[in-house]
Amino acid sequence: MRRAVIAGAGLALVVAAGALAGTSGALGGLAIPGGTGAAPSSSPLPGTGTPVATATVVRQAMHTAAELDGTLGYEGEVPVVAGSAGMVTRLPDEGRVIRRNGTLYELDGRIRPRLFYGPRPLWRPLGPGVSDGADVLQLEQNLKALGYAPKAMKVNRHWDAKTTRAVKRWQRAAGHKRDGTLDGGDIAFLPGAIRVAAHKAPVGTAVGPGAPVLDATTAKRVVTLDIAAGRQDLVKPGQAVTVELPDGTRVDGSVRSAGRVATAGQNGGDPTVPVTIDLDPASKLPAIDAAPVTIDVVTVTHDGVLSVPVNALVALLEGGYAVEVRDADGTRHFEAVELGLFENGLVEVTGAGIAEGDDVVVPQ
Repeated sequence: MRRAVIAGAGLALVVAAGALAGTSGALGGLAIPGGTGAAPSSSPLPGTGTPVATATVVRQAMHTAAELDGTLGYEGEVPVVAGSAGMVTRLPDEGRVIRRNGTLYELDGRIRPRLFYGPRPLWRPLGPGVSDGADVLQLEQNLKALGYAPKAMKVNRHWDAKTTRAVKRWQRAAGHKRDGTLDGGDIAFLPGAIRVAAHKAPVGTAVGPGAPVLDATTAKRVVTLDIAAGRQDLVKPGQAVTVELPDGTRVDGSVRSAGRVATAGQNGGDPTVPVTIDLDPASKLPAIDAAPVTIDVVTVTHDGVLSVPVNALVALLEGGYAVEVRDADGTRHFEAVELGLFENGLVEVTGAGIAEGDDVVVPQ
């Protein structure tokens, strides 16, 4: 720590690189004769050889953020059940991601239902003459997405000759009997891509329709956390956040939902509400099932304010802060400043005698 006493001015200054709070004292523009500085690198004072370093006053947005603890993992539970009777003869590896048209499991060495996307399960056989329904719509949407639907086929709730043609095209490609009908041995509707979490029916197990075969989750990675009900105003749906992964990597995220019903905390703790955060799809995430993460939530933003390095602050003995400004002619003087937000080693400052582009002295 270096000290500078301004002779004849009746004010004592103490340079305090770690100063974090306070209000400015009245300095005016007290000059230090013969002083000089350099920006951004160091240069000596004339005739002394003493190096002086400076930093430039910049205008930018400043933020304060709260840190929350969460967990990175796979979202939701998606049970996979047998669509027909048989003996389990093959299962996908745990951890495997299965997407549209992927094989879910194998029965009797030949029955290999494929994954189609849709919120409603396959509850009846589908084929020519079936009544209109949401399951027909789901089927046609999948056939269209996979490229098996004729161009003239309308995707709707009605089964017609074009639907039969699309089904037969898919059956031929999948190696199934080309009869234009489908049942639980052919396809299974699930909400989307899944990730296999566990085997519920080991190979060699006889199963019937509806018997659990796989435990799965969605393939979507999300961050979840429980936040104290008294702090739920920190997060709102659509709010941008930053997530720090276990390796220190930071990725962008967005709050998808914040619960509105609080539940009792563990071991008698404060009530909490659940929060779900979606991550930038382009983010590179660790290949682990779950991991603790830190979520940075911006709570206050000041746009277009002046900032200087924290170690440029000079603490006044009578209270408050100043910065040492290098003038265009090489002289230096102190200017009183008031402090605002702190972020990443910078501090927001305001003062009548400081402007964007000024050079302020910082310790070597």
